[in-house]
Amino acid sequence: MISHPYLSRRTFLKQSIGTATIGGGLVLCPWTTAGAATAKTTPAASPLGIADDLANPGEVHSVDGRLRTRLFMSIADVLLPSGPAKLRIFNESLPAPTLRLKAGDTLEIAFENRMPENPDTTAMVLNVPNRFNTTNVHYHGFHVSPRGNSDNVYLQIEPGHHFNYVVRIPEDHPAGNYWYHPHRHGSVSAQVASGAAGMAIIGGALDTVPEVAAAVERIMVLQAPIPGVDGVLATEDPIWPPLNGERNFLINGAYRPRIYMREGEVQHWRILHAGDAQFLPLTAEGLELYEIGRDGNPLPRAEIVDTVDLAPGNRVNLLVKTTKPGTYQLLRPAFNQGKQPLDEIMLADIVVIPADDSRVAAGKPFGRGIPAGDLPKNKILTDIADSEITMQRKFVLGMSEVKGFFKDTEFTINSQPFDPRRDDVTAKLGAVEEWTLVNTTPYPHPLHIHVNPFQLMDSNGVPDPRKPWLDTVSVPASGTVRFRTRFTDFTGRYVMHCHILPHEDTGMMINVNIEA
Repeated sequence: MISHPYLSRRTFLKQSIGTATIGGGLVLCPWTTAGAATAKTTPAASPLGIADDLANPGEVHSVDGRLRTRLFMSIADVLLPSGPAKLRIFNESLPAPTLRLKAGDTLEIAFENRMPENPDTTAMVLNVPNRFNTTNVHYHGFHVSPRGNSDNVYLQIEPGHHFNYVVRIPEDHPAGNYWYHPHRHGSVSAQVASGAAGMAIIGGALDTVPEVAAAVERIMVLQAPIPGVDGVLATEDPIWPPLNGERNFLINGAYRPRIYMREGEVQHWRILHAGDAQFLPLTAEGLELYEIGRDGNPLPRAEIVDTVDLAPGNRVNLLVKTTKPGTYQLLRPAFNQGKQPLDEIMLADIVVIPADDSRVAAGKPFGRGIPAGDLPKNKILTDIADSEITMQRKFVLGMSEVKGFFKDTEFTINSQPFDPRRDDVTAKLGAVEEWTLVNTTPYPHPLHIHVNPFQLMDSNGVPDPRKPWLDTVSVPASGTVRFRTRFTDFTGRYVMHCHILPHEDTGMMINVNIEA
């Protein structure tokens, strides 16, 4: 028997909390009323201390194995390149604060939905955008439990309600870049397209590599916030079709900022693509770019690249090496996303200054090297051999015209749109599976699976020699992808879906149920 995953307050409390008190919201744990949060905070600041340099977002750090803080979502006034806007965002911040944790930490977030009541009160139609002021929080890429008050994306936190998340991070969690964003089906696209997102960093072995530890660290959250036509976003029309219209991409909330580097310097850039739809290939001609991690997972070795390919939801750890002084450009070059041509976008000026420039604050790190050997491994990320496979599955990505649905469009997986009452995949804890994704549409789809990372084997039948570990992979238009995954550590229900979020809201998502 499948229980309905959109949990009511009473059902959730009985099944998941037991002893928690109720007070004006879903769940109030003691720290929501008993004083200050337990965490160290740092304000937004340039990593070099230069006034007009791109600032890293403000951060909240764990203390003694715990990061306990408050997070809220509200409709905030923001000045965009197009003018004043009202956006649904976390903590009135674009982007939201960076959460910095370590493997083995516990993340405790007292969350409050401060948005107004939903104007649409009629019966909800599944896979049609609805109730944009109902929300929740997803910890994207975290290898943690999907149950109860952990990374449970089936929750619906209504306006005026509170909820306390407790997310326990395993001791052996891979080190890298993760993020958090809303994930309430029906409103996720509108909220992420508004800019509701923040970076999350889990420290570990990758950070101790000497060349990485020596480098200045930049955190870069790429977003293209979309306001409503007249006020707050009340329909997905401005973001549908997802590829149409001019997008003003921001980095850490700044439009076409300056990024300073010193001559001969290597910087460590942690980049998050927190947009809702458009892909972001990145180039920086005149600089050297080395990938050392993807989606929170270290790569086998540092790899020099001309272009960094990012789909919505992807993250990358990048070592950037300068040459001579001058001004260079961080670009999204012109390209075709499926059959849709997209123009070149200038994202930032990279200003290379003399190594001894007096504007740089005293004592700043000065990285110079690129790791030459193997990067640290993690036992969760051990290669999956043919002999381990216990099941093979195929998933066909499709779309169809359905009259009465939003834009008369419905997206599907294996010919079915999302239904929260149905288990599409049922497997046992410890199973090891190989999945083939077949895309029958003219658009690429970045497919994201929760809880367990997967190892990419090939794309369009071409093996990837790196066999990288990812949580979001682009399935080419009319193409295929094959990957392998282990269902380890955690039972419970979670989802796989397209991270072009209008596609998710209109049906391209399935439920995965891992049983003991």
